[in-house]
Amino acid sequence: MDKKKFFLLIVISFFMTGCWNYNELNSLAITTSMAVDKSGNDYEVSILIANSRNKQSTTEEGQSQTVVYSAKGKTLSEALKNIDLENPRQTYVGHLSSIIISEEVAREGLLNVLDLLLRNSESTKRFFIAVARKDKAKDILKIVSPLEAFPAQTISTNIKSSSESQAVSIAVIYSDFIDKMIKVGVEPVLPTITIEGSEKGGSKNKNLEQSEPIANLKLSTVAVFKDDKLIDFADKNQSRGINLALNKIESMTIQYKCDKNYLVSEVTNVKSSIDVDVKDDVSVTINIKTNGDIIENTCDISLIDPNNIDDIEDDVEKKIKKLIKEGVDYAQDNVKLDVFGIGNMVYKQNPNYFKKIDDWNEYFSNIDIKIKVDADITTKGSSKQSLKEALNGN
Repeated sequence: MDKKKFFLLIVISFFMTGCWNYNELNSLAITTSMAVDKSGNDYEVSILIANSRNKQSTTEEGQSQTVVYSAKGKTLSEALKNIDLENPRQTYVGHLSSIIISEEVAREGLLNVLDLLLRNSESTKRFFIAVARKDKAKDILKIVSPLEAFPAQTISTNIKSSSESQAVSIAVIYSDFIDKMIKVGVEPVLPTITIEGSEKGGSKNKNLEQSEPIANLKLSTVAVFKDDKLIDFADKNQSRGINLALNKIESMTIQYKCDKNYLVSEVTNVKSSIDVDVKDDVSVTINIKTNGDIIENTCDISLIDPNNIDDIEDDVEKKIKKLIKEGVDYAQDNVKLDVFGIGNMVYKQNPNYFKKIDDWNEYFSNIDIKIKVDADITTKGSSKQSLKEALNGN
């Protein structure tokens, strides 16, 4: 190949590179969060957009970095198109981090919302989903936080951190919800989110300027679904029990009462497994293994004495078992929905047995589910004695 042909080949290669759907960044409205409400018979869709200003503009301290656009339509697609009439830039959902669904929409069913996002080629399908309880979903998007630059970060950070450390909530991404919804023998769950304080005050920049914010977002208990429809909300202990059984908790605190004082243990490395055996009947055992640290002690008990540690471990095991039982009783008796996926395990182990059952959820509600908990309190912090022990010993 001569030099002219080689040079021509290089030039042509430059013209052949690029993306077929390439858009200039300045022409896109980067949507970081979305909300779906009902307005009469119409949908109301709201999008939270990263507020990228032009070069001439300046950003004042405490000024919101986002803007919320809302529009209505008989379908979700129509509502989004109507947003484009108001929004000067093209809506882009490739960086969507969360979607908030109103309770009204969730009770009607999420199929329309899920289908829209499934067909959108820009969507990553890795965003969090939550149900707005008692508040409009679009109001959740408007709450600004002093700790995060964007409200969308507040929402996604809250969902992730609360599910890991508070044990009440649960983090669910879009693809996981779809997976649970279409599988046999399991019903999906979602976290709920509420506004604490004044929604109107929390949506203003003034919320950024105060040491005590006017409003905060709070992750709440588990929302239970039958297929794509919201059925009910579990309470705090029921939610903890469900999350423990589903292996969705990394750590939680448990208080051990001693006279008028308390000893507090933090259980960590919580590992849950569900054993299912299918023979003439279905037998189920939920197994929990965890380690624990004593993080606070105002009791008059010696932590050097191994018998006292045994008593603390027994108390931790009983309390974890009680929480799981509350979650199991709620699923079996209150809503009669298999949120644990026991039916799916039965189906995988013995599909013929599963197919003979007319109504799995009804069958599930009558299964005797055993619970086994093994807690190991291995450390006592930096001191084996409490300060009270040390003081009384002098």
